[in-house]
Amino acid sequence: MAGFIPEDLITHVKDAANIVDVISEYVALKKTGKNFLGLCPFHADNKPSFTVSEEKQIFHCFGCGQGGNVFTFLMQYNNLSFPETVRFLAQRYGIEIPTGKMSPTQRRALEERESLLEINKEAADHFRNILSHPSSGKRAGDYLGKRQMTPEVTDRFMLGYAAKSWTDLTQYFSRKGVPLDDLEKAGLVVAKNGRHYDRFRDRIIFPIVDIHERVVGFGGRSLDDSLPKYLNSPDTPVYNKSRTLYGLHVAKDACRQSSSVFIVEGYFDLLALHCHGIQNVVATLGTALTRQHVRIMKGYARQMILVFDSDEAGIKAAERSLPLFLEEKVDARILILPAGKDPDSYVFEVGAIGFLKAAEKALSVMPFLIASAIKKHGLSMEGRVRVVETLKGPLGSLLDGVSRSVYIKDLAERLDIDESAILEQVRNSATKDKKGISMPRPRHSSKLEEAVVAMMLQCPEIVSSFNPREIIEGLETAELRKLGRMILERIGSNRPATGADLIAQADDVQTRNLISSLLMEDIQSDRDSCQKIVRQYQARLRKRQIRLLSKKIKEAEKTNDQNLLNQLLAEKQKCAQQHLEAL
Repeated sequence: MAGFIPEDLITHVKDAANIVDVISEYVALKKTGKNFLGLCPFHADNKPSFTVSEEKQIFHCFGCGQGGNVFTFLMQYNNLSFPETVRFLAQRYGIEIPTGKMSPTQRRALEERESLLEINKEAADHFRNILSHPSSGKRAGDYLGKRQMTPEVTDRFMLGYAAKSWTDLTQYFSRKGVPLDDLEKAGLVVAKNGRHYDRFRDRIIFPIVDIHERVVGFGGRSLDDSLPKYLNSPDTPVYNKSRTLYGLHVAKDACRQSSSVFIVEGYFDLLALHCHGIQNVVATLGTALTRQHVRIMKGYARQMILVFDSDEAGIKAAERSLPLFLEEKVDARILILPAGKDPDSYVFEVGAIGFLKAAEKALSVMPFLIASAIKKHGLSMEGRVRVVETLKGPLGSLLDGVSRSVYIKDLAERLDIDESAILEQVRNSATKDKKGISMPRPRHSSKLEEAVVAMMLQCPEIVSSFNPREIIEGLETAELRKLGRMILERIGSNRPATGADLIAQADDVQTRNLISSLLMEDIQSDRDSCQKIVRQYQARLRKRQIRLLSKKIKEAEKTNDQNLLNQLLAEKQKCAQQHLEAL
């Protein structure tokens, strides 16, 4: 998996990185017994099923089956390759990963992200310097003053200003010898007719920072309302707007403390709330709220409150987001602002106390959807049909049967329709939605087989007390046989056979998930208990062998093959004698 990174360095990085510390940056974990529990970031999880073992340095979700070590978590969560993940953790813990053995292509692939991140950092510093200049930054500074931005908020979010020039940033980096192609990859310049131009011109600049305090992209707001009013970086190798939330690096601690997060659409909406001391707020980045956004926020807050503009576009944006909250089983609320207000203007009008009081009255998802559907379609005969058609999907998404019954009853009363008619539509919708859903593939192995391999995983020293090859080759499940052979291979080469090491060695997701699942099993690790499991399994193997020999004996009798019959009878008698002695 690592290719050009030495295995001893990979082990060094893995040993240095405590999995609980790393995952806690993304998922809110709570100590339960000897493990830590949280909401899984990889599926719609409303009851903590995501388990992290500090002792074994692994994670496993008992809901979706995903599992692995610290490397595989970061690979899945941040969409990184294995070498990128190792390098990312190595930098965090001050471990140097040599690049001398890499080919030019490998070195470029591995270092491209770091190069773009460094370019972004320098660009952010350049924009800030322009804003702070008494002359070149005066107009932008006056604009921020009119928007009532405080110096503390301006500094905390590293606001800057892009000069009113087509080539200011291009020339700045050219003097530093940075290739134009790299600036284009970072989304800072645009190529047109064989020339390169600055993407951001005469705009307030909002650096987009990830939770590791790295600048991954930029947003820009025009000073004179010229179109487009807002301009954002395109997706790049270090920035994906569908996986990034503005301000999360500042908000994450406040979100965990309050267990809630406000979600707004605009940069200034977020900054205005911060100016009033409300820090548990994030903003989307010129895109609709995505499933990944919701799962990221679930790692920091149990309750999510949408605070979109009160105009039609804001209402529609909220409505589009709500099915995601239902599917992801999130406690979501919608704060409807007074007509003509957005979060920015509203908080400056009523202050922090007034805003938080209004937030206490935020509607939950279903009441909001019901009110919006009735307002949109009306209560005519055709309108009522459309209301039911609109709401049958969201109602069917509710897992709590009591809540679903209450909302169906309320809707039936409002529309003057029989509850049974609405319930039938909801059931039909739910049946259709379930088609094609991919659920975790169940394992077909027996509990005893799993216990044997779990014992070999967790107590590899016990392997020397029995014939492991006989046990492994007798396993009926191919996945367990493959894992057993991996364990024996590592033991035979005098390498550690720990679960975290085997996860790193596994070349497919199914094997990694199987390892993490078996490692989470509670087994008795003393020698007597382990030998008891082995004896139980050996007894099963002998019974299976006796059944197979009995079947072959009948076939030999039918063909009147006396030599084969005598051989099979002797084998069966020997096997039966061994079985009796073992008992």
